[in-house]
Amino acid sequence: MNVFRKIFIPVILFAVLAVRIYAADSEAAELYTQGRKLYLAGEYYDAAKKFERSYAIATEAAVRANSLLAQIGAFRMCKLYYREFNAIELLLERYPEYADCQTLISREYEIAEYFRTGLREPSFWILRWIPWLKDVDRTEELYLKALKRSPYAKEAPAAHMKLAIFYDLEGKTQPSLVQLRLILQRHPKSPESKYARLALANGLFELARRGDGDSRYVNEAVLEFNEFCKRYPDSSEIEFARTKLAQARDIQAERLLEIAEYYRKNGRSEASERYLAKVMGNFPDSKSAPEAEKILSDISENYLPGDFPGRSEARRPDLRSYAIPETKELILVSPLDKDSHYLLPVPDLKGELLQPKKIKEVKK
Repeated sequence: MNVFRKIFIPVILFAVLAVRIYAADSEAAELYTQGRKLYLAGEYYDAAKKFERSYAIATEAAVRANSLLAQIGAFRMCKLYYREFNAIELLLERYPEYADCQTLISREYEIAEYFRTGLREPSFWILRWIPWLKDVDRTEELYLKALKRSPYAKEAPAAHMKLAIFYDLEGKTQPSLVQLRLILQRHPKSPESKYARLALANGLFELARRGDGDSRYVNEAVLEFNEFCKRYPDSSEIEFARTKLAQARDIQAERLLEIAEYYRKNGRSEASERYLAKVMGNFPDSKSAPEAEKILSDISENYLPGDFPGRSEARRPDLRSYAIPETKELILVSPLDKDSHYLLPVPDLKGELLQPKKIKEVKK
């Protein structure tokens, strides 16, 4: 009896399990065939449902992978791109040997871009004709999944930049800066790295303006602005970078001056003198330098005032004006007076602007 339990019962269970697996695969193959017929007939959503059921009950890897590939095509034809994205993720995660990985990864970034540019899927397929029944924005979710799947793909630098802009428009400054830093860390030679560095420096500068207790933001902003000016001296954004750099250095000097004032009010003149000397020595062209010199002259008996250099960079961008270039073409002049009775513009054939009075004389 014990021998029967040890040998025959496992054999019987294995046989029953094999029969059930074979039946499940047969049913999955039948559902897949039905889905193919619906797909060829143009019933893409119903076909996708058949492929989903085929994937759910199939046990063989080839059948499941083919079901996922069919789902990808059917959902794409339905324009249900979020479900297509999920099917791609499932295929790449579980059956990468059956997938064209490079093509599918590019497709993931493409779908994420659809949602970034305003695509919203219907909440319910049966009520897709109602325009206001739309699903939520999937931009952040899809970009993060795609970047996690392939952080060094050729589309990754642009995806990081677009996601940073998305976060910035949503008012999420810190996540935006994280994406910009990832561009500089992972893709330092990409075209996006130039603008990522400038955007990172400017974002840190804006955070420093709102409040920067330990000066961490402004110090990093100065480093990034300096690096940008060093790497791209001939870029069209160099004037903006230099202006922001000068403003950031003003913030650094202002922080030191505030510390010096704190020590002076608390009777610690020596500590105050050290910070005032830093302002005058490291930031002689800052807005705080004259004030620091005045305070130092009051509290120190040994200090002799000196001359400070002029500001090296402007604190505001230089707005230049350009004259409109002259043209040799005929100028069309519209009458300025209703008494001229001209309904159409008058061409200036002689190269001079015709005033309404001259128009009357020409008419006579």
